[in-house]
Amino acid sequence: MRDDPFALFCVYYLGLTPEGQYRFVNANQIAKQLNWTVADLLTVLSRHGLHPDTVLNTDFPLARYQIDIQLAAQAETPQLLLAHAARIYEQFRLHAGKRRDWLKEIEEEKDLERHSKGA
Repeated sequence: MRDDPFALFCVYYLGLTPEGQYRFVNANQIAKQLNWTVADLLTVLSRHGLHPDTVLNTDFPLARYQIDIQLAAQAETPQLLLAHAARIYEQFRLHAGKRRDWLKEIEEEKDLERHSKGA
């Protein structure tokens, strides 16, 4: 897992161990498990385009997929969870170069507010 972008994506963003077990862990726990500092972890994530700032600003619905994995973990085998995670990772990679348009999202939210008040 130390330099495997898919495994790092799974553990850091989806809460999946390399064995396919669902277990939420934070950056400190992941770094400790790898015998790294958090700065080391962030450096490796950056090298693979997985730094939290990069992912947050990518036009990719990560929260939706985190919930999908969390729900699937209750019913699926570890092998199926990892296969599901692989599909999510591929979708993420397809969005990797697309920046999130925060201003557009704010304007859309304002429009929804205006319409709901007028209804």
